[in-house]
Amino acid sequence: MIKNSEGIEIPLYIITEIKKNEGYLGQLDSLGDGDHGINMSKGMTIALKNILADGTHEMTAGFEYIKEALLEYVGGSMGPLYGMMFLGFIRASKGKEEINSFVMASMLNGAVSNIETITDARVGDKSLLDSLVPAAAAFSESIQVDQDFEKGLRAMAEASQRGLESTRNLKANIGRSVRLGDKTLGHLDAGAASCNIILNALSKSVIGIERGVWHATLSQ
Repeated sequence: MIKNSEGIEIPLYIITEIKKNEGYLGQLDSLGDGDHGINMSKGMTIALKNILADGTHEMTAGFEYIKEALLEYVGGSMGPLYGMMFLGFIRASKGKEEINSFVMASMLNGAVSNIETITDARVGDKSLLDSLVPAAAAFSESIQVDQDFEKGLRAMAEASQRGLESTRNLKANIGRSVRLGDKTLGHLDAGAASCNIILNALSKSVIGIERGVWHATLSQ
């Protein structure tokens, strides 16, 4: 487990990784508006400024700033979708002194449930859910076997990556890309890619903090 009060490096590392991958996400969004990377990076930059101004060291508080920035500054459908994802993280962890495997499972499952309340997309429709849903399921399944937090996080990251790769062979059934039909085949989904980046950053930073060796490097 890790202490919520000392977990600020988790949201900070998520911010860093999204900002670092702005160009990559923009390239993946070339069939759409091409602005997914720019918008996500903009939201994360604002969240970073607010976190640093506040001086909080709490993980949940950091997620609050990310949620608010994404909802307010990221246009289209992605702002609300990611806002609901982080709201799931917030509700499950708020007031918890320790973030253990059971809290993490609630965070991931809450993120899935929240997103599914505002979109008709489901796994197979070529969206961020193709990364998030299998990741949440893999984590829950892993900790039910031996309750090993680190193994669960690694299983989550691996399932997220497989989910992202699966979108290459899917045709878009949701959002603006639907109009492109078969042209979306052979392309990774930008939303699934940004979700994968977030989940990998979550896994890596939590494992690092739990081991006592983590130090995030911020790109401010």
